[in-house]
Amino acid sequence: MKYIFTFILLGCNLIYTAAQSQQYLGSKTLYKPLQEIYTKVPAGYKPVFLNHLGRHGARNLTKDVARSLAWSLVFKADSAKGLNQRGQQLKAALVLLQKVELKHLESISEIGKQELMAIGERAYQKAPLFFAQNQTVLVSTTSKERTKQSAMAFLEGISTVTQQKMASIKWNEKDDINLRFFDLSKPYLSFKATGPWHSSYDQLAKALKLEALSNCFFNTFFQADYAKRINSKDKIRFTDDLYGFYSIIPAIHQEILDNGLSDKDIDLKAFFKSEYLAILCELNDADNFLKKGPGTNNNGIQVNVAAPLLADFINTTDAFLKAKPYSSVLRFGHAETLAPFAAILNLNGASTATKDIRTFNRLWKAQNIIPFSANIQMLVYKNPVKDGYLVKFLLNEKETGIRGLNTKTFPYYPYKEVRAFYLKKLKSLGLDLNSNMEEFLNHIK
Repeated sequence: MKYIFTFILLGCNLIYTAAQSQQYLGSKTLYKPLQEIYTKVPAGYKPVFLNHLGRHGARNLTKDVARSLAWSLVFKADSAKGLNQRGQQLKAALVLLQKVELKHLESISEIGKQELMAIGERAYQKAPLFFAQNQTVLVSTTSKERTKQSAMAFLEGISTVTQQKMASIKWNEKDDINLRFFDLSKPYLSFKATGPWHSSYDQLAKALKLEALSNCFFNTFFQADYAKRINSKDKIRFTDDLYGFYSIIPAIHQEILDNGLSDKDIDLKAFFKSEYLAILCELNDADNFLKKGPGTNNNGIQVNVAAPLLADFINTTDAFLKAKPYSSVLRFGHAETLAPFAAILNLNGASTATKDIRTFNRLWKAQNIIPFSANIQMLVYKNPVKDGYLVKFLLNEKETGIRGLNTKTFPYYPYKEVRAFYLKKLKSLGLDLNSNMEEFLNHIK
């Protein structure tokens, strides 16, 4: 596919400033860099290569509102005169949300585009050489359109600051083994559906009294006699659906305005008590932590499934050191890509497991690890006089260390030692840099 860049001069800043005051968004938190001023690079070293993984930008809903259980329950109750006044208000809000979202499903939003453009601009500012005209950049995406849109926005950000004078782009538009491994591995899909993580989640849900919360929340919208006819499981699903709709609203601010509406017209936050949102966000984070992050075992299948991407990071870095085919490698995937990759890298703050699920949020926070447009950058530095390279990892643009690997020049690590550390991890899984990763995904335990 050949892409044509369209450059638009934005007359206003579309970042939803009111969203900054919104809380309890978890993995749907709008992106902001976690660090702006960086540790001085060791004397004589210059950045020469960027290895990058990003999550797609802030997005619209991925599923039709009208196909949700919440929609079905609300409209069935309406037909049976089972909604109270608050339920009628909810129905009206859902109708407007459906109107806004139906033509944008699965796409990044305007705010998501701006997030990625800004990250691209900052990547260029860190090291213009990564994207210089005489260089070639490899851009990899998954088969999902929102990752391609995110890549385009990132590149548009760079092209804007370089006045369209930038590197040649080589595209890999369906790098699913490296970026969508979580959908290609049958053993992982089985783990996701029926794995032992469920018992930990259920333990936390019980401790946080999810069933009682959902019952109380559900009852605020329905006539009492009608509410009694709905089982607890469906009330929980109803509550989860509405929390999902609530958490997407900040990301689609511009799309709401484009429909002649205001944020007050779809103010789903007004239906929730703050303590309900806190609990639902914690449970949503726990779900991500257990299925995509370190969970109760940081050597579990939910982490090791990212091994193909780990090998790809090493292979592409080695290729640069040997022949320099690309000045940077840019990948755009999903939260399910980034969370296990941060864990398998042993990045501080993103790779610590716990046997007590009630303490997980002291160790792992979705808003800091997998917000919209989350990213991991490995920057490679070279000293022309000295032999060897240094690397530095950024998690959402914050310098971070590698748990289990020491360095005298934190946050800069000798690449030789980083490479050996990760090769040992791959070897423990029966892998090397040339292993058949598709076969690995089909037999992972």
